[in-house]
Amino acid sequence: MAKKKRSEKHIHAHHTTEIKRTHKSFSLKDVEFPVLAVGFILLITLIAYLPIFKAGFVWDDTTYIQNNELIRTINLGDIFSKYEMGNYHPFTMLAFAIEYQVFGLNETGYHIINLLLHLVNVLLVYYSIFLLSNKSNVALIAALLFGIHPLHTESVAWISELKDLLYTCFFLGAYIFYLKYLDGKQNKFYLLALLLFLFSLLSKAMAVSLPVVLLLTDYFKGRKLDLKTWIEKSPFFLLSIIFGVVAVLAQQSSEAIQDISIYSIPQRITFACYGFITYLWKSCLPIYQSAFYPYPIKSGENLSIQFYVYPLLVLVLTAFLIYSRRYTKKIIFGIGFFAVTVFLVLQLLPVGDAVMADRYSYVPSIGIFYLAGEGLYWVWNKKGKILAISLISILTVFFSALTYKRNSVWNNGTTLWSDVIKKFPDAFIGYNNRGGIYLGEKKYELALADLNKAIQLRPDYAEALSNRGVILSDQKKLNEGLNDLNKAIALRPNYAEALNNRGLILMELSKHTEALNDFNKAIGLRPTYAEAYYNRGLLFMNQNKNEQAVKDYDKALELRPGYSEAIINRSIILNSGADAEKNLADYNKAIEANPNDPRLYYNRGLAMMSLSRTTEAILDFNKSIELNPDYANVYLNRGNVFVSEKNPAAALNDFAKAIELNPKLAEAYLGRANISRDGNKNDDALKDYNKAIELNPSLPNIYYNRGILLIKEKKFEEVIDDFSKVLELKGDSAMGYYNRGMAKFFLNRKEVACQDLKIAANFGMQAAIDAYKQFCQ
Repeated sequence: MAKKKRSEKHIHAHHTTEIKRTHKSFSLKDVEFPVLAVGFILLITLIAYLPIFKAGFVWDDTTYIQNNELIRTINLGDIFSKYEMGNYHPFTMLAFAIEYQVFGLNETGYHIINLLLHLVNVLLVYYSIFLLSNKSNVALIAALLFGIHPLHTESVAWISELKDLLYTCFFLGAYIFYLKYLDGKQNKFYLLALLLFLFSLLSKAMAVSLPVVLLLTDYFKGRKLDLKTWIEKSPFFLLSIIFGVVAVLAQQSSEAIQDISIYSIPQRITFACYGFITYLWKSCLPIYQSAFYPYPIKSGENLSIQFYVYPLLVLVLTAFLIYSRRYTKKIIFGIGFFAVTVFLVLQLLPVGDAVMADRYSYVPSIGIFYLAGEGLYWVWNKKGKILAISLISILTVFFSALTYKRNSVWNNGTTLWSDVIKKFPDAFIGYNNRGGIYLGEKKYELALADLNKAIQLRPDYAEALSNRGVILSDQKKLNEGLNDLNKAIALRPNYAEALNNRGLILMELSKHTEALNDFNKAIGLRPTYAEAYYNRGLLFMNQNKNEQAVKDYDKALELRPGYSEAIINRSIILNSGADAEKNLADYNKAIEANPNDPRLYYNRGLAMMSLSRTTEAILDFNKSIELNPDYANVYLNRGNVFVSEKNPAAALNDFAKAIELNPKLAEAYLGRANISRDGNKNDDALKDYNKAIELNPSLPNIYYNRGILLIKEKKFEEVIDDFSKVLELKGDSAMGYYNRGMAKFFLNRKEVACQDLKIAANFGMQAAIDAYKQFCQ
């Protein structure tokens, strides 16, 4: 870095004018350099992260965003009083709720916010390191590396990691105000630091390390770590203790904390050293990245000898840090910042199934990047600009390219978990999660292969057993599926999802009492479990307990507005009059939330039909066909609307298409037969009526309409048979008795004919009354 040249003023002794000293302000040139440099850093960072705009929801995004009832409305009471996925981070959940109000389920909006926050954090890294070191060039290098480092892709590209970005923003804000407080001892900066620290804790519990970082900064700045300094930090430590306890309770609530006895204490210390050293070398050489890093051994196994090298490396590093104090505090500060902020995620207190995670390096890496800035600054001054610029350029190109490539791994769940499996072929969670994605996509064979592999790797894996149980159920292997779900629940008795899934199988096996018990227990464990309310409603619906079913569908919709299946099933129960209008309102809301769901347009079209709004019904059926051109029932019902609109040609085309798509759809043959009958193509009509009866012999309308055709053909014996079948299937029907009575009359069976006509007349049917008076009195 170029040294500033000072110009000297020669002051002669005989001059009496007072020389006024002023603080030197930045010249335009001084200001432009960091502004342009920071702008360049932001631009490079933005380019490196462009692939995230192609990414969808992955992994925990399903729980945090897609199926999260908590963020559907901004309810501060709920947001600040509930744990979410084993975490207490109300600011993060509030941010998600606000995002949901703006973006709905449009992934791009969430990615924009994540990237903007990352860019803000780049600026905060620059400013905090500048205040710390008073060297703009060191701060620029640290900010550049922070912005483009591949280890940060997980925190930025993964929507759920908004919590990382948000807590870092407040963490660095608090740190900046503390540094300003050190400069001037102004209480307002101290209070602002404390306030932003609280905000950081409310965003993610990892912020609890800040008080120790502040003490480390005091040491770096040459402050005495006396009683006054410790008292000064006591409010920060108090907040850390409170939120640390809350974090442990939150993790326990989701059963995320492992039994500490799964691995021995020496093994845990070795894992911590392994993680620490791995985070360090990956900060320098970010290769072999993965979304999941499994433990190197299973419980009960012995560690390979090479893993015991890591504690030795930590001891060597510690000795080096102690030795470095003779020459500088910079190294101990940089490594110390890293160690303090990463310590709590080194799995000494075991949480989850991963030994480490890229996202945990987001804040700790700042200490390493500060050291990199100081190192390159030294190279610039001692070894020459060309070497320094070359090193910076190489790092920029290398890190940016890796980040750009790494972001593509987060495109979707399949790419993400396939990458994990590629890196760690024995990572059972990778097979389970990819299998779950294949299950959602109805790729059952692929899903089953992955879940079998996951269970082979870990036979007591409740999640994989539950998922496999769902697949076996879908394949109608109900007893095998039930066996898997029984095992999953035996392993995790409070596993709400498994209870819900088992309830579905028990319902299909007609074990309604047991199914109801499972749904009730799932709801008791998770009172906001919309699917469990929906499934219990389905059970009640199958038992003709429609009032209870509607209550459960109402609750499911309260928890998840726009829940398509709940709306559709509730509309089947509430299908007339004012209820039809209510159904229509429900469908409008559901379509607003799920504009690409063809089922919603189809069912709204049915509601329009029931309200005789045929034009709008046709528009909805058209949209449903546009979204899913292979759904036979849509063509069937659009054909029925065309019939009511007296457009037989269009109706005939739709009935033919419905039959092409589903040759077993009896109603489509019925519709086509009616058009053929009305067009005097009696042979074609009779053929279709017969086919419809073959497919669905319990549908009275087919016999009724075939009976009308047979009347035209004067086949009265067959007419009597068809209308007798109508009365058998449908019960009392004025038209059934009337037509059967007239057929008997034409066969000169006056006595029995009059019996049928009298019954029809008693229904108030005018034609039957007139016929009875004419022929029977």
